[in-house]
Amino acid sequence: MTVQIVAASLTVVSTDGTANYNVRFGHGLNVLNAPNSWGKSTLLQAMVYALGLEGSQSASRRSPLGPAMTTVIETGRGRYGVIESYVTLTISNRDRRFLQVRRWGKSADRSLNLVQVWTASDEQGLRQAERRDMFVRDAGSTTSRVGFHRLLAEFVGWNLPMVPNFSGTETRLYLEVLFPLFYIEQKYGWSGIGPRIPTHYGIREPLRRGVEFTLGLHTLERIRQADALREEAAAASRQWASLVSKAQATAQAENFRISYLQEKPTGRPQRRNAEVEANINSEWHGLQDAEAIWRRRLSDLRDVGMDAGARTTQTREQLADAEREVQRLSATARNLHEQLNLSASDEDAIVARLSSLAEDKRRLQDLKKIVSLGGELELPLLSEGRCPTCSQEVDGRLVATETVTPVEENISLLDSERLALQALQNSAATRTANLARSLANAEASLSEARDRVRLLRDELIGPSNAPSIADIQERLVLEGRLRAATHARRLVAGIDEELDELAEIVDDTRARRANLDSNITDAEDRATLQNFRRSFQQQLAAYNLRSLSPESVSIDDRTLLPVNDGFELTFDVAFGISASDTIRTKWAYYAALLETAISAQGGRHLGLLMLDEPRQQETDRDSLAAFLHRLRYDSRNAQIVYATSEDPTQLERLLAGIPHTKLPANGRHLIDF
Repeated sequence: MTVQIVAASLTVVSTDGTANYNVRFGHGLNVLNAPNSWGKSTLLQAMVYALGLEGSQSASRRSPLGPAMTTVIETGRGRYGVIESYVTLTISNRDRRFLQVRRWGKSADRSLNLVQVWTASDEQGLRQAERRDMFVRDAGSTTSRVGFHRLLAEFVGWNLPMVPNFSGTETRLYLEVLFPLFYIEQKYGWSGIGPRIPTHYGIREPLRRGVEFTLGLHTLERIRQADALREEAAAASRQWASLVSKAQATAQAENFRISYLQEKPTGRPQRRNAEVEANINSEWHGLQDAEAIWRRRLSDLRDVGMDAGARTTQTREQLADAEREVQRLSATARNLHEQLNLSASDEDAIVARLSSLAEDKRRLQDLKKIVSLGGELELPLLSEGRCPTCSQEVDGRLVATETVTPVEENISLLDSERLALQALQNSAATRTANLARSLANAEASLSEARDRVRLLRDELIGPSNAPSIADIQERLVLEGRLRAATHARRLVAGIDEELDELAEIVDDTRARRANLDSNITDAEDRATLQNFRRSFQQQLAAYNLRSLSPESVSIDDRTLLPVNDGFELTFDVAFGISASDTIRTKWAYYAALLETAISAQGGRHLGLLMLDEPRQQETDRDSLAAFLHRLRYDSRNAQIVYATSEDPTQLERLLAGIPHTKLPANGRHLIDF
């Protein structure tokens, strides 16, 4: 047994003195038999409360203890106000260490989240043990040095794993999420087929995660491996984006552009090296060709040392050419600017149309809903020349058949148009980005051309014996271009090498993820799940399941819940199972989970099963007898607390021959003077 309840004490300080209830639990089956309203549920809830596990039943921060421990206590002597109350619980673990906990249900000077704790190697040692004050039901209770659930998890011997949550990160698999697998409370616990697992902790598939942990399945390890692979892929993606951004920034700084640069991570077979291009006279050339053009121009500038006066005629010709180049580049820049504005307008129009489509679809869906509820569409509006959806005027040329298209067909048409517009939007965005780059290069070339015109004009009016400033400037520009080209080529080549390495990482990550996905369950997990199903079906047959044949009910591999013909079982007389069979199924599920987890290698059952009023829906006593005999078998390896208001005579007959500890149930109420 992982944990065993040793003793419990409920103490109430009232306006007429101190009342209490003290009980010691035995190994195996413990039976508490008392009438309704005696306080059986109060005892079980008080033990849960002492361990700070009331969050397993509700997200409420209010005390789950009843009036007897919070407001008014009713005893054989009368009704009295409650001044103070507390629960003391003693448990032991498989190492035979003892843990005693005290928590207040009502107190004037102590927080209800305070827990007093004593630990010792034997029960007698608890009397001399040093008290430690800890806390529950607050942030850090599973991690803080004084967090009680951290201590409790260590005492049980569990290392609670991290599991995926709805925010995309991870959350600890809290004890409150696991505890409903070991305790069925009376008020809500018996409703439904599966365990009632809290969802307010934001854990994805909390029931599945809890059952996997309890059975010791390796699924949680695979989840961690999958998360690690996702993190590797995300890190590679971030590094890829950083390299791409670096390459693009380098190219843009020198008015170059990069083609074939894959912006999203790809595998090695899909990799293609990037190519740097330069704009020369409004035409894009590969960097190698551009460098050849610039070198030829440098070799043509051999007369750079010629005086300005000696080359006046040549300067005038160059000035005319430069002015024409300025005019050409100005026209090109204006044209690109206009195209860029048109492209941006196209994008805006597409966005507006997509928004309009979404509104039209919403209206059509509203109409469809009205029809499904029995309402009527105002179809006669069409004959009046108005659309039945938006009430706008409709041109007769647009409705040749003069019939109304069904709402479902209109919705389908809108979806098709939306997909087409989204493709156009992506295309327009790409075109806008390309035009923006081309405009930036054209404006940079225009600026250089204007500088050349200014230099040539200065040369014509300057001293005749001065060197050609324009040629010197052009040579400097060309040499700068060549240096920039060399830098860009080397940097992009280095980035390409790093992208190749990342592509190999992407391939490796994808291969490992595919291998992980192909091995959803290993052989050991499959054997554990098969044992779980076998025990579950055997018990269904023993408990005389009537709505369905026990062989047709199984445990689903994915949800780990009872299913029939691929569908989750529900309480439905017409399509599911009856109310009493719901209870039989629940008995079988909890007992099978206990048996499988205890026998499985790596199983982590608490070794404790608490059942509050198991005979719900007046389930027949033959089925109950079979269940009690199953509990006799299970009680050899676990402690079972069975609280019931069954007729004592009938219960004695049902328990005949079954070893059990009878818990005291004297007086009119649980807590008395």
